[in-house]
Amino acid sequence: MKRIALYLLLFITVAVTTPCRSQQGNDEARKRALEYFYLQSISLLEEYRIDESFEMLSHCLALDTASSAVKYDISAFYQFMGCDSMVHSMLEDIVEKEPENLKYSEALLQYYATVNNKQAAITLYERLLSTSYPKSDIYMALYSLYNDDGDYANALNALLKLEKSIGKSEMISLHKVHQYTQLQDSVNAIATIKAMVDEYPDNQQYKAFLGDTYLRFGDYSNAEKSLLHALSCDADDVLSISSLAGLYESIGPDSLYCRTVERLLKNERLATEQRVSLLVDYANHKEKSDTLYMKGFFKELLELPHDKFEVSDIYVRYLMYHKEPADTIIPVLESMLLIEPDNTQALLQLLAFAIEKNDYEEVIKRCDNALLYMPDKLILYYYKGLAAYLLGRKKELIDIYKLGLSIRSEDTQHSIISDVYATLGDTYHEFRMMRECKEAYDSALVYNPSNINTLNNYAYYIAIEGGDLQRAIEMSAKTIEQEPDNATYIDTYAWVLFRLGRYTEAKEYAEKLILVNPDMSAVECNHCGDIFALCGDIERAVCYWKKAQEKGDKSKNLKKKIKKNKYYPDAKR
Repeated sequence: MKRIALYLLLFITVAVTTPCRSQQGNDEARKRALEYFYLQSISLLEEYRIDESFEMLSHCLALDTASSAVKYDISAFYQFMGCDSMVHSMLEDIVEKEPENLKYSEALLQYYATVNNKQAAITLYERLLSTSYPKSDIYMALYSLYNDDGDYANALNALLKLEKSIGKSEMISLHKVHQYTQLQDSVNAIATIKAMVDEYPDNQQYKAFLGDTYLRFGDYSNAEKSLLHALSCDADDVLSISSLAGLYESIGPDSLYCRTVERLLKNERLATEQRVSLLVDYANHKEKSDTLYMKGFFKELLELPHDKFEVSDIYVRYLMYHKEPADTIIPVLESMLLIEPDNTQALLQLLAFAIEKNDYEEVIKRCDNALLYMPDKLILYYYKGLAAYLLGRKKELIDIYKLGLSIRSEDTQHSIISDVYATLGDTYHEFRMMRECKEAYDSALVYNPSNINTLNNYAYYIAIEGGDLQRAIEMSAKTIEQEPDNATYIDTYAWVLFRLGRYTEAKEYAEKLILVNPDMSAVECNHCGDIFALCGDIERAVCYWKKAQEKGDKSKNLKKKIKKNKYYPDAKR
């Protein structure tokens, strides 16, 4: 409310010492009453008593319905109340009555801008030409409105009048060229730019602009002459080279286009964003003809000092798109890390290559190097811990992950935090650290309730270790909903159903598991055997128990089940 009050105080610009104009000037008592209530409204507004101030102004309006000053002030309240029709009516009424009061006209123009009524604003600006309102401001406003409305002829006319009013200027000339171009008036567009070139001979941009304008109108011969002349004055002018490249792209030959683009890409003045965009486009262009040549050109660019990281990034993407071997890509990624040691994207790609060739020592080495620059990057601890685990140093993973979780940055993605806790849970379970395992799984689901691997592993852990089987079936059901044909998730769901004693339902999912995964693991075969046994199909149960044995399950309990043709519960795994 305070912001509204402050705005209204600024809007109500009639001085406190100025009495409200009244159409009933002979009635001195009414006049004094009106002045009193009006001053009261301002006083109330200064105290932020908005509603009371509005009521007081409404009383003033009732005393004198023709008062322009009161209408002007109260219209500000109606504007904040969203009563557009009231604002429109009041402001148009007082402007009609007092066209010379520029304050009222400006308020109405502001209203037109708010409701985007360009035509009404144009009409009012044209009426203001007969007042003392600054002509240059009116012409500039009319130009903007006509241009926005696509009325280029009237926009040009407003510019010409503005130029006549204040004299020539670079800004006006540039706008004139734009309007001539929109109107397809090549003669005046070219003439205007030529005049600018003559008037400002040291401005290289105008020379390039001349060639670019010839190009826009399809005059390729004069475009080339003008651009080459511009380049003779400044061989590294980016705008001229860029326009020349556009010319050669249109008319050929391709060799001239390629040579000009490469000249531009090697230009140190070229902005980074432009270089990146142009290089991507050029790589796509050369893709149609010569990939080997493009690789050589990338190497030339990388020898230059400007934008080496950005060029390297595009080169890596280019090489990966063409499925180049890792040995070709790795040196480029390493050069990127020399420039930006904390670039996660380049580092993760290097880690991916190392994992791909099972070089886990390299993974650890690269993670350790990166942690010198990014000690709070949890994903580095994630990969380092996995690498240590895969090297057989399983307990190291626990220490590495606990350290990473303790110093992770506040903006770490919840998904990676969840994955770290989930892997911790799996590792704790492997070491029979059951309390820590449960806590880790619970934490993983806090950070990502939809972590599908955690939902599956946690449910399976409960099924084999004991616990809240109802929670286990709910977690496992979520994995089936997301991936109904995932054999691992189907096996878990079937086994949790089995542990709940829902054998018929478990059998349905055992059948589905056999269908989607003919090459089942020993554990899955054993599960299917147990399910079939408790569903009364002992012959089929023995068949799957034997398959489990063939796949490497040498447990005594399995041998006993096969020998006795009977189900015996397995000990907890």
